[in-house]
Amino acid sequence: MANAISERATFSYFLAIMAFDWLQFTQIATTPTSNISAWSLFHSWATFAITVLGLVYLFHKNGGSRGRNFLLRYFPLSITVGWKFFVFSYASMWLAEMIFSQYGRVALGWSSAATLAAINCAMFWRIGFHLQAIVKATSSQHQ
Repeated sequence: MANAISERATFSYFLAIMAFDWLQFTQIATTPTSNISAWSLFHSWATFAITVLGLVYLFHKNGGSRGRNFLLRYFPLSITVGWKFFVFSYASMWLAEMIFSQYGRVALGWSSAATLAAINCAMFWRIGFHLQAIVKATSSQHQ
């Protein structure tokens, strides 16, 4: 195919766009004000780091530079798995508020930030699980 770029180059551009977008969101969320809490600062930067590292993890689950169709596989999986984890995160935040609100705002803030970070990591793991299954299924078809 003329003018085709490699899987690694495609992923590099995608990662750069995602990192840039998340860096902007993180910077906006962590702009120093008199109201920013330590747990909010942690949550913003942890989400940025998990997103960048998670995308690199998923790229490797797809076979890295030797893989094929990363974006075509990633987008549908991120939507279907992402929505499930989005709903789960809301339920988890409701539960965390019920459990930790009695211990004060600081305990609730840190527990919420830690819970969301763990859910975000689990979401990338689950997408990776499905991505690896697709890679195995398509590689056995080509053999």
